[in-house]
Amino acid sequence: MSKLALNTRWLALWIGIVMVVAIVCVLIFSGLLSGGGKAKMQLNEEKGLLIVSNKHYEMAFYKENGGIAYVKQQGASEQLSAGNQTLWWAILGDDTSVQSSSAESFTYEWKKREGELQLRYSGPLEVDIDVRFGDDDRIYMTAALANKTSQKVRSFRFPYEMKINQSGVQDAILPMLPGAKLKNAFFQESNSFSDQYPGVMFASYLAMRTNAGNLAMYDLGDETTLLTEIGYKHQINDSGKTSFVHNYRTWIEADQKWSSPTVVLEIGGDYTTSIASYRELNGIGEYRSLQDKLGDDAAKYFELPLYKTDISAIKDASWDNLTTGFIDKMNYNGMIHLVGFQTGGHDENYPDFIPPDSKWGGNAKFQQFVKNAQAKGNIVVPYTNMSWWGVSSPTLDRLPEGTMLADIMVEKENGSVTQEDYGPHSGYVVNPGDPFFRERTAEEHRKLIEDAGFDGIFEDQWGIRNSPYVFNKAIPEGTDPSTAYFKGVRDYFEALKHRMYVEDGTDVLADDSIGFMGSTYLWDMLGYRKNTASYTEYYPLSGMLMRDKVMFYHHNLAGETMTDDQDMLRWNLAMGYNLSADFYNGVTSPWVDAIGVFQKHVLAGYTDQLVRDYEQLTETVTRTDFGTHQVATNWSKTDEYVLDEHTTLAVGGFDVQAKDGSVRAGNYSRYNGLDLDEGEHDLVEVRGKESIRIYQPIGSDTTLKVKTGDKWPHVSAIAYQANGTKIADLLVKEEGEFAIFDYVALIKDQKVGYVELTSAKEASQAAETFPKVKAEINFALGKTVTGTSVTDEAFDPKLTVDGDPFTYWESTAKKFPQSLTVDLGEEHAVSKIKLRLPPQDAWESRTQDIEVLGSADGTTFTTLEPSASHIYDPKTGNEVEIVLDAPANVRHVRVTITSNSAWPAAQVSEFEVY
Repeated sequence: MSKLALNTRWLALWIGIVMVVAIVCVLIFSGLLSGGGKAKMQLNEEKGLLIVSNKHYEMAFYKENGGIAYVKQQGASEQLSAGNQTLWWAILGDDTSVQSSSAESFTYEWKKREGELQLRYSGPLEVDIDVRFGDDDRIYMTAALANKTSQKVRSFRFPYEMKINQSGVQDAILPMLPGAKLKNAFFQESNSFSDQYPGVMFASYLAMRTNAGNLAMYDLGDETTLLTEIGYKHQINDSGKTSFVHNYRTWIEADQKWSSPTVVLEIGGDYTTSIASYRELNGIGEYRSLQDKLGDDAAKYFELPLYKTDISAIKDASWDNLTTGFIDKMNYNGMIHLVGFQTGGHDENYPDFIPPDSKWGGNAKFQQFVKNAQAKGNIVVPYTNMSWWGVSSPTLDRLPEGTMLADIMVEKENGSVTQEDYGPHSGYVVNPGDPFFRERTAEEHRKLIEDAGFDGIFEDQWGIRNSPYVFNKAIPEGTDPSTAYFKGVRDYFEALKHRMYVEDGTDVLADDSIGFMGSTYLWDMLGYRKNTASYTEYYPLSGMLMRDKVMFYHHNLAGETMTDDQDMLRWNLAMGYNLSADFYNGVTSPWVDAIGVFQKHVLAGYTDQLVRDYEQLTETVTRTDFGTHQVATNWSKTDEYVLDEHTTLAVGGFDVQAKDGSVRAGNYSRYNGLDLDEGEHDLVEVRGKESIRIYQPIGSDTTLKVKTGDKWPHVSAIAYQANGTKIADLLVKEEGEFAIFDYVALIKDQKVGYVELTSAKEASQAAETFPKVKAEINFALGKTVTGTSVTDEAFDPKLTVDGDPFTYWESTAKKFPQSLTVDLGEEHAVSKIKLRLPPQDAWESRTQDIEVLGSADGTTFTTLEPSASHIYDPKTGNEVEIVLDAPANVRHVRVTITSNSAWPAAQVSEFEVY
């Protein structure tokens, strides 16, 4: 054979190989060969059903009308969803309806190569539904509608109420900040609840865990956010069923076309999986991070708790007094959140904030106050509300010629403007698409940032208001009455260049905000969520979605969720919320220092970390994984929790650990293998290479055992004030790699801010000892208490056993005698009663005549201490102590008040029994 012939044969062989490879590649990429994701989708027609399946799920549609027959998770013995005969349901302007099951005609087409089922409906509404199936656990559904009626379409319900067996529901998520996990009892007791996104709902996401598998339903949004009612609905006409609510609130005029967002059904994954999918598919991961938004200031901002500073509510307030009485006395920096500083006070004259009311000391002193606060390391952020303008504000009193109120405010369908009242305050809801709104708010923002020197701005209501329909002429391009309002809000936030905070929050606003302030916890407390509150366990949905993009706080104004008790501290650390306090009560409360310590040394370490996981360790114990930190939380009100052989969480306690070992904090009864002394103990341990600092801002004196630094020959311990001033050397006992010492809160009449351990060449030579003060146990704390009357529901008797001296009970006026009775739960040897009033100068000295009675059964009472006059003096803490002549074994303790020299009613802020 010639060399030429041999080369020719080899060339032909190589050409053949290349052609085969090319054909195989084409087959693979076209999905016709095994290995292509879509080729694995199968559609079978049987018993009047169109059944599509893959390795994750099986979904069946009725062949006659395209309704969902069922969804099944592969491997499960039961159907996950019973679907619904009706795939979509439209409500028209005259309240008539059109639904898929009664369409004039229905056709379908299966596109095998694309893995897509197309459903076509004709009639007064022409509706095309595309259902796309992949090789993953998701189903993608979109709807396109052409309105051939003479009516507008006000609502398009799609997919319409997918049904679930109530008895099989384990729990479900509602996207109310930070996330509400509904217990199975909500469904088994046939409850319903739904509300609007954007608004009460902060994400268009629902998810449920059932005995037959897990199902999530969520939208893929775009620049125009559709109003969507979401939730769960008991099926009145189908006993034993609940359903997913997913209704678009629309405004589709006659002869108009409309397309829905893509609706995703995700099958089988747990909450963490579908939440991650929602984040990824909606591009939330691409939003600007907190580090990007804050730059070099990020670490500083993370360390700052919020201090509500309502100058209009603080006694004898002025800009000078706020400096000397508050700013100069703070041990830890914070966000000074100014409220009520504008003329007229809180909820008046919006959007006119600058210059502030002159009665506080004038504009020059106001600006100096801001500079003084910032010079000490604080930031200053005001409360404003640009969404709701006061009816008598200066801005509305002098509108430019040609500008009408009806242009600026949200216009209703009937032509009237939207007006809302909050107590005695009245205002109009602004149309954010109006040019004058943009012009006027830009002017006010310039004054706030440039003239006043604020570090950022908080604006109320944008992130919690259920977006209204807008019938104004000026609406953003490409919107209709249903979408105009929130598109205006999004455009407004995108245009702002300074740091913005907003009430509550909506997922799409996280790209342009640095703080969301609010939670459904508050609304549950206030009774706004009566349908869900008693069934809710809070779940860090928002922390999984966007905690790296925006900081979370409780409501900026509400006293109910300020961090002034163990419940709020525990909740915030577990959910990843920043801490807050109200300066109305001054800076002397130990909780002011406590939130400063915990925010700076604990929460700051994971402020911008996503929640990776949230585990239920036991029925009452959870663990939140923030990546860099883990938080174990004991929610039990009665039992301690043994975390490990060295650590026990107190009743209602918690444990926070940085994974690098730099910080540990918690509320313990046993720490490092040593049982702590009786009482509360909120500890923070900050470990550096050269020193270890121990803080106990809240807690009783106790002996502590702390692991020393690596290769330290010996240990010295020094107690310091919070400002770093040395108080005293402490005696240390060394036990292997541990140091043991007494943490005493008050040494030499000085409050201990922290104890610092350092390496020493020799054992401690400290000679002075400082005796621990034994904790007194208040038998009444958190127990059931009743009163003979109450002047208003805001002054409930239960406030006297909540541990907060600033909340109080007040009886009906001018109707003495009045009594408080506490049930201690069991008999105790009672020897002392303490009664408190708020420890503030505003509560001037007063005398109340008080009798103490006791009972074993709650029916027959005997006098333990006869009526006598007792003086409350704000200079000594407004506290009355009544010591019994001899201990009395009683279960019920009653105090009867027959007079009050300063007010014609009985008043008690804390009722303590020892």
